[in-house]
Amino acid sequence: MPARLWPEAVALSSPLSGRAAIAVGIGGLAGAGTRWALVEALPATDVWPWGVLAVNLAGCLILGYLAAAAWSARAELPFTLGLGTGFCGSLTTFSALTVDVAQMARDSDWGYAAGYLAVSIAGGVALAIVGAALRKTQTRQAQ
Repeated sequence: MPARLWPEAVALSSPLSGRAAIAVGIGGLAGAGTRWALVEALPATDVWPWGVLAVNLAGCLILGYLAAAAWSARAELPFTLGLGTGFCGSLTTFSALTVDVAQMARDSDWGYAAGYLAVSIAGGVALAIVGAALRKTQTRQAQ
């Protein structure tokens, strides 16, 4: 059975504490603002929507790091939820990725669509692994 992403304390049936709910809300506000700023700063070109790619890949790196912190049970739950669920949840955008790929396919830009999807998925997985490795390295150095 695969390891759980979040500690048992985050069971779906248990209500969030007030601190955790506030952390998720603040993280969500910050993530949405960051996404908007990056998508505006890195507009789409004839090739790919660079801003969407950037926010999705950055979110994978951050979430990989946070998941490793949660696995080691050294993460403070409200902080982890605020950054993971709140910030990364509103920073990243799977829906924009799928709409962008669908538009590329509709325009018969199959190569761009396949490449963008492949880079998004492979890059996201790779950066999540890098994020987890960074956390693991940081934990070893702190000991």
